Amino acid sequence: MTTIPLEGGAHVWVEEHGGGDRHVLSSAMGFSRYPAILAEQPTGAHVVTVQARGFGRSSRSAQPPAIGWLDQWADDVVAVADALGIDRFVYTGVSHGAGIGWHLARRHPDRLRALVSVVGTPHDRDGDTSSSAGRREIVENRRDPAVIERAMRTIGGPLDAAVDGPDRVALRDAFVAEKVAAFLAMDDEESRINQGMPYPEATDEASLRAVLAGVDLPVLVIAGMRDGVISPQSTLRALTCVRGSVGVLFEDEGHFVADERPERLVGPIAEFLAGLPVLEGAR
Repeated sequence: MTTIPLEGGAHVWVEEHGGGDRHVLSSAMGFSRYPAILAEQPTGAHVVTVQARGFGRSSRSAQPPAIGWLDQWADDVVAVADALGIDRFVYTGVSHGAGIGWHLARRHPDRLRALVSVVGTPHDRDGDTSSSAGRREIVENRRDPAVIERAMRTIGGPLDAAVDGPDRVALRDAFVAEKVAAFLAMDDEESRINQGMPYPEATDEASLRAVLAGVDLPVLVIAGMRDGVISPQSTLRALTCVRGSVGVLFEDEGHFVADERPERLVGPIAEFLAGLPVLEGAR
């Protein structure tokens, strides 16, 4: 656990899990058990997590970066890799963290061995790409726990105790309570950050498909079919546009799969990583 300095006097908080030379990097406002779980077998990766600038123990910023949050966060991941002497790496992210990965794939494709996008394919182009409707609602009502809880349940996706079982519903209830408490604990500077949608310049379906078609690296997309913010259509769009991409879709999961049941991600990711070309000097 350490801070790594960046250009301009900024810094980011970094934690490492596991070891070896199979590097997996990830960035987000904060982390739960994923992606640290990838340091365990069967993946056995050297996992580096980067707390995105603007949050927690990383540098704060009163104004959005000139290049936009997602591009800045992508550049910060590369700066961390440089500081740690990591040339090429697998990037994985969840939700907004996956958005960072999609921007890495465009800005720094030479540094990525692969991208593992978890519930984070670029949103449908059905309005203002500067923000999703759910995000705007949360930001505008960031001190109202009832509004935040309602938004989190919508984002997470539907559950039915009769079908999914009471234990599954209890897990969701506990996670939503945790998310509401965490959001209320944010200071105003953190809670106002709005990263927008990935590839915001692609304002219609055709332009978004064109951007996705330009991604040229191995991509694994994992999604929950009950996701309340990343639609199944968003997932399928990425899979049909990115040549050679691989998809895993869970019917019974939503947007919170990486937090609620991260162990479900391990098998597909281990299989995907095992199929990547072996780097010279790497195991």
